Parts: sequence; structure tokens; C-alpha cells
Amino acid sequence: MKKMAVFTLIFLLSAGIVWAKDYQIQKKAGDLNVSVRMDRNPAVMGDNGIFVTVKNSAGQEVTDAEVRVEYSMPAMPGMPPMNYKTVLALKKDTYEGSVDFSMAGPWNMAVKIARGGKTVSTKFSVDVQ
Repeated sequence: MKKMAVFTLIFLLSAGIVWAKDYQIQKKAGDLNVSVRMDRNPAVMGDNGIFVTVKNSAGQEVTDAEVRVEYSMPAMPGMPPMNYKTVLALKKDTYEGSVDFSMAGPWNMAVKIARGGKTVSTKFSVDVQ
């Protein structure tokens, strides 16, 4: 009986890893609703796909903006701060690109949306494994 319980537990845990969801977060940037999805959860060192959907207050998708992601890790003892940016490309109704994390640890992320001469942004953090 114990063997069956252990096998079931191991199976359920491994199934959770196989079917783990992408990293997703919903944020506000000014009057825009921003949905951010990364193709890895948790994010890992190296390239990670990032997908951003922007909707106005009426729920309509915004496809006439420039969307960029700025990501950084603050300075630590013996290490200078790291700051990177990437501009996302519009594909259908989603802005897509990749972020390349150079080391594990907490990263600050900012999605900046420029539209009609105005820029709004939203911030969040990601713990890279």
C-alpha cells in the first residue's frame, strides 16, 4: 500500500512539472490593461520568450504602440548593476520578443508602452532560476 501511495505522489508531482503553466501576470499601465506571459515558469538563465497583450479600458486590443521591456538586476557586492532592454514586435494582437537573463536571482522588469506621444509603464519582478 505504501508503494502505491509513493508512486501516486511521485506521478502527481512529475505531472505538475510537465503541465506547469507559463508565467503570467496582469497589470495596469495608465488606463491600459497589460497581460504579460513568459514561456518559462520559473524563468531561467538565458533566453525566455515574453508575450505582452495590451488592451484599452474598453477591452479592445491596442496594436498601434511601441512596447519595450527593460529588465535589470541591482548592484551586489563585487558585481555592477545589470540593465537590459528589448523592443517587442507585434504579431497579430500580441507583442513578442525575448529576454536574456545573464544570471539567476531576482530581476526587476518594466513594460513600457509608447502610444500617441505618451509613455506608460508597469513594473513587476521575476525570480530567475
